[in-house]
Amino acid sequence: MTNTQAKVEPSLWHRLLDRQLTRRGALGTVAGTAAALALPIRFSEAQAAANNGAPVAADPKTLGPRTLPPFRAIEPTDADTMTLPSGYRWQVLAPWGEPFTADGREIGFNHDFVGFFPVDLLEGGRSSTDALLTINHEYVNSLFVGGNTKDRTPAQIEAEMRAVGVSVVRVRREKDGWKIVPDARNRRIDALTEIELTGPARGSAAVKGATVVRGTVGNCSGGQTPWGTLLTCEENVDGYTKAWAGSGYEALHQGWVTEIDPFDPAWTPKKRTAMGRFRHENVALTVAKDGRVVGYMGDDMQDSCVYKFVSRGRYTPANRNANRDLLTEGDLYVANFGNGTWLLLDYTRNKKLQEAKDADGKPLFASQADVLADARAAALAVGGTPVDRPEDIEIHPRTGEVYVSLTNNSKHGNYFGQIIKFREDGDDWAAEKFLWEVFAVGGPQSGFASPDNLIFDPYGNLWMVTDNSDLGSNPIKGFHGNNAMFFFPTEGPNAGRAYRFAVGPRDAELTGPVWSHDGRTLFLSVQHPGEDSESLEKLTSSFAARPGTKIPRPTLVAIEGFPGWRSA
Repeated sequence: MTNTQAKVEPSLWHRLLDRQLTRRGALGTVAGTAAALALPIRFSEAQAAANNGAPVAADPKTLGPRTLPPFRAIEPTDADTMTLPSGYRWQVLAPWGEPFTADGREIGFNHDFVGFFPVDLLEGGRSSTDALLTINHEYVNSLFVGGNTKDRTPAQIEAEMRAVGVSVVRVRREKDGWKIVPDARNRRIDALTEIELTGPARGSAAVKGATVVRGTVGNCSGGQTPWGTLLTCEENVDGYTKAWAGSGYEALHQGWVTEIDPFDPAWTPKKRTAMGRFRHENVALTVAKDGRVVGYMGDDMQDSCVYKFVSRGRYTPANRNANRDLLTEGDLYVANFGNGTWLLLDYTRNKKLQEAKDADGKPLFASQADVLADARAAALAVGGTPVDRPEDIEIHPRTGEVYVSLTNNSKHGNYFGQIIKFREDGDDWAAEKFLWEVFAVGGPQSGFASPDNLIFDPYGNLWMVTDNSDLGSNPIKGFHGNNAMFFFPTEGPNAGRAYRFAVGPRDAELTGPVWSHDGRTLFLSVQHPGEDSESLEKLTSSFAARPGTKIPRPTLVAIEGFPGWRSA
């Protein structure tokens, strides 16, 4: 059962998008937003406007909106380095291959999502200078991991399986910068780690009867829970079946959301099958008015859908052990942008799933486990709206609106992508209706293209990194330079306007941004620098290479120079 078996009209989303760009939006005047985006942007004119004063706790209720960035925006560049505005500095932290555990394990390859967990979090603390970081490692470049891109040996396959997954790393801010420090919780979760399946698909035929599986792979973006655990999202998992032939790799056991407790190495990681199987980019988790936990997710493919998970149980701040089971059971929904509704993906309660047939007239699903194991096909079967590569989703800390980056869709000529936002009915994240509009549109007129990971600061400003990959010689290359990070005010006269903050090295994406709690450090992953290299003799980048070598290394960087969170 594949997603191609469900009937779908891919052009529906593009008709809806055109309508949103030309009429009054559901939340405001979209025409006004589009007009503002059409104005030429002189990046050199964006002067810093940060107030003076002491840092305050990162509580959005104490902070007012900002309409200009705290930096002078920079121009695009193709330099093989991290380029930042004047007054900001960066350092390499936790590069691929760095030993960091007591037993000599190394930091994995191709960093993505980063979670920031203050070491005193479980005691109610909010340390900004001492934390456990969780770093996703999405995939490997076989040229750099083993030096063989074709006929992998068993040893190379094992090395690749050890290089993906997640690193849990303790870091501390010392006088001369951030450092990795020893800790019994420092560890690697990789493609060979035992992980428990939970939820409706556990032990079902849809996962070949498995209750415990091996490994987590394709670890793209993710999320953090209110109870202090990591949600790592498994995205592109099918290609490993051929690449790792003979290793016992099973694709049906991947493609889920996996929960990991960075504070408790003895707690077995859990794959949350109730949240569905598809190409997960991230999870934006929050707590609804009635205490149920709500998670927003995107399926990172062309003409794929946006999802919402609502837990059955309710969050209890004082009961962490109970909260760690909240994602075991709940309802999965898919968004229909045509009428602004959430459609339930439940086999017993949605007849469309019972009646869905493949091209030969055979039932697509026989159980809820089947629905969850191919959530993409289920979403299209019930009328979910296919959109343009929904990647990261984040929730505005002041308004509660949900922002979605739609990266691009070359199948329909959308090379530049857009960011949309929606508000749930009654401002309740568990609602079944919503209103949406376009926030920003990529292209030469706005200065950015292919929006990917998003993160808000407590003022409600949006920070975004781009994903201009595999698009050939389209117009992006003429104005964008290397992949970059942008700042967007979300309120005031400059709402939706892009200001370039950082530019990464050659061939790289900037991914997984996360703030320290005081707002003085931004942690940012540099993924796949030098990925277009033809060989080890013809490298396109040497970013973060070890001394005396030229092989580029994916890494985490710590960026400083920010004034910290300041009162309005």
